[in-house]
Order: sequence, then C-alpha cells, then structure tokens
Amino acid sequence: MRWYRRLVFHLERFILRGAPYQLFLIAGLIVLVSLAAGAALSLSRPETGDFWEWSWWGFLRLSDPGYLGDDAGWLRRSLSTVVTVLGYVLFMGALVAIMTQGLHRSISRLEAGLTPITESGHIIILGWNNRTPAIVREILLAEGRVKRFLQRVGSSSLNIVILADQVSAALVADLKDELGPVWAADKIIFRSGNPLRLEHLERVDFLNAAAIILPASDVDIERATMFDSRVVKILLVISNVAASHNPPRRPPLLVTEIFDPRKVELARRGYDGNVEIVPSSSIISRLIAQNVRHGGLSHVYRELLSHGLGNEIYLRECPELAGERFGSIGPLFPAALPIGVVRKENGGKKEYLNPPADFLLGEDRLIFIARSYADTSPVKKPLSLSALPAIAQPYQSAGRQRKVLILGWGSKLPVLLSEFDSYAREQFTLDLLSTKSIEEREKTLLRFGSTLRNVSLRHLEGDYTSPVSLANIDLADYSNIVILSSDWMASESESDARAILGYQLLRSELAKLPANRRPQVLIELMDPENEPLFRSQPGEVLVSPMIVSHMMSHIAQRPELRMVFENLFTAGGAEIFFHPPEAYLEPELRKLSFAQLQEKVAAHGAIALGIFRPAAPGKSSAEELILNPSPELEWQVQATDEIVVLITYSSGTDQP
Repeated sequence: MRWYRRLVFHLERFILRGAPYQLFLIAGLIVLVSLAAGAALSLSRPETGDFWEWSWWGFLRLSDPGYLGDDAGWLRRSLSTVVTVLGYVLFMGALVAIMTQGLHRSISRLEAGLTPITESGHIIILGWNNRTPAIVREILLAEGRVKRFLQRVGSSSLNIVILADQVSAALVADLKDELGPVWAADKIIFRSGNPLRLEHLERVDFLNAAAIILPASDVDIERATMFDSRVVKILLVISNVAASHNPPRRPPLLVTEIFDPRKVELARRGYDGNVEIVPSSSIISRLIAQNVRHGGLSHVYRELLSHGLGNEIYLRECPELAGERFGSIGPLFPAALPIGVVRKENGGKKEYLNPPADFLLGEDRLIFIARSYADTSPVKKPLSLSALPAIAQPYQSAGRQRKVLILGWGSKLPVLLSEFDSYAREQFTLDLLSTKSIEEREKTLLRFGSTLRNVSLRHLEGDYTSPVSLANIDLADYSNIVILSSDWMASESESDARAILGYQLLRSELAKLPANRRPQVLIELMDPENEPLFRSQPGEVLVSPMIVSHMMSHIAQRPELRMVFENLFTAGGAEIFFHPPEAYLEPELRKLSFAQLQEKVAAHGAIALGIFRPAAPGKSSAEELILNPSPELEWQVQATDEIVVLITYSSGTDQP
C-alpha cells in the first residue's frame, strides 16, 4: 500500500500546483477515457472500424451528449451511456469547476490588492488606522485645493492609493460607510502591503507619487517609540531607493507624524526630499493648553481645520500687491482676512503671522482666513495707503493663576506638562488623577526628560470613573478640568466609553455646585462618531485624531501650511486670544460694525478675527462663534462677548 499512498501524495501535489495543472490532468483523463472506449469497441467489432476512429467516437460522446441517440446495438448504447455520463463529470463538471475556481482566485487576488499599480501624480496613504478615513474625507471634500494641487504636480485626475496591511471587502465597506456621500470608488485604490518592505512600496508606485502621507494611530508611550523608529526607517528606505534609481530621483513630498517631538529633526535628516513632520503629541498638547487658557478655542480649531464648516486657512500669491504695506491691504479683501505672509528666505520659507502694519510685501504668499479660495482674490479698488493705524500698546491683562485638574493618563501627558511649563509668565497648578501608580508616573516623566520649572504638579491616585474618587475632590477649587483619552485601552471605542462615563459622573458632581463656581471642562475623544453626544452638554470637545488628520491632509496639498499651523498653535509669536470688549472699545461704544472693530483692534497691533459669545453659566446651546464676518455686520456689544484676535506678544510683555 505504500506505493498507493505515494501515488496519492504526488497526485495531490500535482493538483495543488494550480489551474493549468488541473486542466492538464482533466485533459489526460479525457484522452484515457476516449482511448479506452475506442479500444473496447475496436476489439469487440473489429470489422466496423479501426481503433482511432472508435477513439474519436468516444471523444465525441464525452464532449457532446447529443450523440447518444445515434448508436445502435446494446454494446454501443451501453458504452455510449457510460462515456456520456463521464463526459458530464469530466468534460463539463470538472472543467467548469476548475475555471470557476481559477476565476474566483483571480478575483480574490485582485480584491486583495496584490497587483502593482502604474500611476503618477497620485496621493499615497501608508497605513490604515483611525486617521485614514478622515484624511481621505478631507482630500475628497477639498475640491478646489485638490484641483490646484493637481495642477502644480502636473496630474489631470485625483487618485488616492491606500496601502493597508490586508485589504478585504470588509475594509472597503468600512471606508465607504465612513465617507458616506463623499465616497468615490473611481478615485480610491486599495493595495495590501507593509510600508517597511520595498516590494510592497513598489506595489503603490511610490516614486511617481505627488505626495505620501504616513499617519499613525494613537498608541501608548512604549509603542510610540516603536512607531517613531518605524517612520525613520521608512524615510530612509524611500530616500535610498530614490538615490539608487538610474538616474537618481528626488523622493516625493512626504507628510508624517512623530510622537516624540525630540525626534523631529532626526526624521527630517533621514529624508532627501521635501518632508513635512507633524509632531502630533505636541500639537494636541498645545491645543489643550491653549483651550485651558481660553475657553471656546476648540470651536476655532474645528472650523479652521475642517473643510465645509465655515472658514479655512488659504495661501495665495498676489504679485500685484508687491511693494504695498500689509496694514493697508485689508479693504481689498472684503470676504477674507489677511493674517500674514509666507516668504522665501535663505533658501527656505518663513511665515510671518500678524506682521507689523508697515510690513512691505514682496513676492510672498498671503495667508488668509476665508470661506473659499475665491474669496481671497483682491477686489479692484485703489489702496488707501494713508489709513495705516497708529499702533498703541497691545492689550495686557494681569497674569492669571489657574488650577487645573487632569483626569486620566495618556502618551501625550509628558508633552502636555511641558507645554504648560512653557508659559513662563503664567502660573499653573496641576493636579493629576490617574489609576497609574505615582512611582510609574515619575519614572515615565523622568524617562521623557520632563523638568517642570513653572508648573506646580501634584499626583493623585484614583479612578475618575469611580464616584468615590470624584467625591473626595473639591471640584470648585479648579478653574479647568481636562479629561484625557486613555490610549492604553484596546480600542478608540473603549477609550471613549471610559471618557464618557467619567464625564457623566463629573457632570453629576458639578451640578451640585453653584453655576458661577463650576470649572470649564474639556474632554479629549478618539472616535469622531462620539462627538455629537456632547453637542447638548456643557464643556468642550477635542477629537485629537480628527485634528491631526485634517492637518496632514491640508499639508499634503499645500506644504507651507505646516509652518502656519505650528506658528498659530504654539506659545509665543502670533496667537489666537479671546479678549473682552473693553480691551479695545470705549465704555460708551456699544454698537459698531465689524469693519470699525477691525480698525480699533488694528490700532493695538492685532487682527480681529471674529466674535465669540460664550454660553451662559450652566448652559451650552447658546455659545456662538462668528469668524470672518462681513465688514458691514452690526455688532451689538454684550458684557459677556469676547473678541477673537490674532495678536503677537513680545518676550517682555505679559501674556493674558
């Protein structure tokens, strides 16, 4: 029996080699059956024909059952019936099964995204995570910006190629559900692969791409180091391949994240092309810290960074304005707010936000806040160069002391503490409540190199999802409470579920306090689908993956926006502040147009961006942000209103 098992084994190996070998086996069986039928008839009826004629007779019965009625005699009919039945099994059943199975394998291979593409001027997203759908959405929504981007790279149509670990029908369906009506099957291509492997990068034709986006999902502190190392390796792989190409090529624009801000320069040196790096932990920490200082800023971030929610940041070249002063060009843009310029300097580019009124324009790109790119086109009016304001002293308020309660522990916490510490002229007292042991926290901060000089930090042990832990804290003693996302949880949904539970417990405790003693609450979420749950709730929400995704999608289409975002959302330099009306208006002035407000704010060296009306104590539905209103808008000044301004404080000026 050993010979039989060996025969079965080799037959199995032969069949598993693929459809061509299976077809060859079936063809051999058909020949054998035809020859056997021919031999049987030629031996029984030698006078009626030779062997080859009867073999052809057998093949015809195998391939076409219609011959069955043409035979006479019991032997021929019996043999014809057997051969015809075998024909159904071999010629029709087996062949159809092999062809169907082969076609199914081919389609599965195509759906798996294993075939290389041949494209140019496309956008590649390396990886599938919680940022990817938001990046794709922003690219598809920004039609005008995408069109201008494609013109710059010489491409005629938009193609987004996503390199995921494993492409499946479920993955495609998930993205389709996420995008909803924005979904465009003809513009989105999936490919399977690992960006660390060169053959997988070649699968997406990376050297001919217009831009490569390398996002990261939120990870804990230990895995953040691994991701940063992975980014550096990918940058080196792409650079080396481009340099070894014949002739050598310049790598495409690459936009990526780095968790540890100390490694930004290391990553930048590892790439020979244009690389824009978003230090995501620093960006989110800056936004949280600034929102603690100015409640309501989350609404500004959300509008400026999201397409279709109002105003965005645009860059436009206006060569006809060369030689004019920045402070005089405002009337030329009734539907847009010029807030600065990007200028070529020393072989690179430098941004100037809120430059002085007498700043002379050259071959610069103007930076605008506007609702559309068309609004940034100057109107045909003569410049009123004599209207430059006499600059008064910037508005200053006494340095405020803030006591902040931070609930939870996340990978960005060391960076957040350093961000609070960077405000040297402000005083922060931070209490940190977490289930992580104090010893572990101190080790993590020490490993990160956090040395706090201007911040008083106190560690509290407890679980903010436990009513007992919150009941033991005097919440009225704080000006702000921040709920951080727990990126050590298994998924974004679990992290948000924990944050939502903690928020509801916190809300019940705050309800026991008088309305004027309740601290401002800021909650960080990971899943944008949970944001609508807070629209009727007091407090503000930051969806950190959405913010980073929006930044990366905008930067991929206009790289200069990276330096604008970093300058705008960083301590020092030009910052967005909320100031009370008395900072710029006379007490008796209670009604004026936005154009008049712009003039009064400009007299203090700032740019008026809009008006913010916060919610009344204990309410949330009444808050309203009006960015870039019409210059003719009549503003009835209310005591609780705040003016949204872009202002620059010198190093010797107290910041509010």
